Amino acid sequence: MGKYNIIAIERQFGSGGKRIGILLAEKLGFKFYGEEILQMAARKLNISPEYVQHLEETATNIFLYAKIMTENITEDQPLADKLFYTESKIINELALTGNCVVVGRCAGQVLVNQKSCLRIFIHASEDVRIKRAVEEYGILENEVHNVLRKNDRRRSGFYSARAEKKWTSMDTYDICLNSGILGIDACVEIIATAAIPHTNKNF
Repeated sequence: MGKYNIIAIERQFGSGGKRIGILLAEKLGFKFYGEEILQMAARKLNISPEYVQHLEETATNIFLYAKIMTENITEDQPLADKLFYTESKIINELALTGNCVVVGRCAGQVLVNQKSCLRIFIHASEDVRIKRAVEEYGILENEVHNVLRKNDRRRSGFYSARAEKKWTSMDTYDICLNSGILGIDACVEIIATAAIPHTNKNF
């Protein structure tokens, strides 16, 4: 069908990365996965999705990535690590079917050996992200700065603890896009064109 049939998106909070992923999946006719992976992992581990979110915030094991790649996970491993192992297995299973967009969950590094995986990072200025968080996410203006910092810190910590590279390092990704400058629709078009070159001949 094209060069890439798996698209893994990491994003700063408030950059519109999830929205880009949803629209991209619709445009390409791909399946979209975000929190759905969290919910699938919760069912496999027989724990609540809310508790899964808590576990994801307790990322500590910087050597887990190597263990995941060799499937060297033991029964005495912390539940937070078992969670990421389970999420990684789910992501790899989804990748076997292809034609999917995955937002978050360190998917780009989980699929680091997949040549058909296109790795994307979406970012924007703080002003743009604050505006979107207030207007689209309904976050109160007196809380929005703390919410941005908390979410970016959580995502960065989760990624750094479970991958070999830093969350914001450009060499971690194939494409980095500023959604504040380009806009949501243009980001979708750029990624679609990169993934399947014939998609937007006139873009």
